[in-house]
Amino acid sequence: MKNIKFVHSLLAVVLGSVLISGSALAAETSPGKTVESTGQKIDRSIENTGKKIDTSMQHADVYLDDSAITAKVKGKLLEHKGINSNDISVKTEKGVVYLSGFVKNKHQAAKIAKIAHGVKGVKSVKSTIEIKE
Repeated sequence: MKNIKFVHSLLAVVLGSVLISGSALAAETSPGKTVESTGQKIDRSIENTGKKIDTSMQHADVYLDDSAITAKVKGKLLEHKGINSNDISVKTEKGVVYLSGFVKNKHQAAKIAKIAHGVKGVKSVKSTIEIKE
């Protein structure tokens, strides 16, 4: 539901800016071509607007997916006793989870990476977790 509202808002902003700029409604000065030229310009503007919205939605979807993956990984880490998730940083970019921070031993580091791998949408895990001494 949030995606639909986002798309509608984005569409309203883009179309509004196109219409306000006047580029979509600018007509040729020669008689007879005015309606055709204006129609063609509107069609091009609509097509370009559609492409821009598609691109924006792809970027937004990736960002939302990455944020959701990060939240899920953090939530899973909180569920496991013996892991101090406050010492672990989780960041996700294009489905790749980056883990960093400090743990007590190698077993915990491996367990954290395994937990992250188990979250739906994770493509791979890159860990720079260090052992506290």
